[in-house]
Amino acid sequence: MKFAEHLSAHITPEWRKQYISYEEMKAMLYTALEEAPSAEAVEEDIRKRHYSNFEETFFTYCDQELKKINTFFSEKLAESTRKFAALSTELKRCQEESQKGKNLGNIFV
Repeated sequence: MKFAEHLSAHITPEWRKQYISYEEMKAMLYTALEEAPSAEAVEEDIRKRHYSNFEETFFTYCDQELKKINTFFSEKLAESTRKFAALSTELKRCQEESQKGKNLGNIFV
């Protein structure tokens, strides 16, 4: 199975915008190859300049994608941490109430 197929098969729909834009990145690579000057038609310096310009654009895009994913992950981690803290507090409260109930039951026996 190709990576793009695997990714789309396992995507969480409500988080779709937060995933890496794999298809866009793939299209950028294909476009760079298609627009590259022919080795027979131009000097090597021109080809190198083309790929150098593309690399700068591509890696800037990669950095933006990485920031998007890291921000999303950080937000989800913070949300999970808050939920865990709230549930831990609720569990402790319930355990204390349960213990108080047992202690009261022992008094009346």
